[in-house]
Amino acid sequence: MNIGELDRRIDLEYPTLTNDSYGGNTASSWNNWRTVWAKIEWKGGDEKNQTDKSTAITKVDFYIRNLDVNDFISGTVGVTSIPTMEWRIKYSDGGVDKYYYIHNIEQIDGRDAIIKIITEQKD
Repeated sequence: MNIGELDRRIDLEYPTLTNDSYGGNTASSWNNWRTVWAKIEWKGGDEKNQTDKSTAITKVDFYIRNLDVNDFISGTVGVTSIPTMEWRIKYSDGGVDKYYYIHNIEQIDGRDAIIKIITEQKD
């Protein structure tokens, strides 16, 4: 991949978790970890019925330069350890913020130069 293809700014965000009344955790706020340059590949969409409601799903892959990938994957990036799947990407498209939830992270392009982040956005 050519570094010049990383032409969009994205924010990598992690949640501040609070305990809910069911013994689980809920994201009470989101914090920006880093703003980075990325290449974006739109992978299409789908529509699913979830809890008796139609939900549009957009699949998007983000490619970024390697950023302390071992810490990023383990969730220890100078903040409280948080599972990677709870993180999200914020991308502003035409002044509208959209949030993409991480499903997988892959190291690609030899010597760990590029990270591919597979995400979904639900409307």
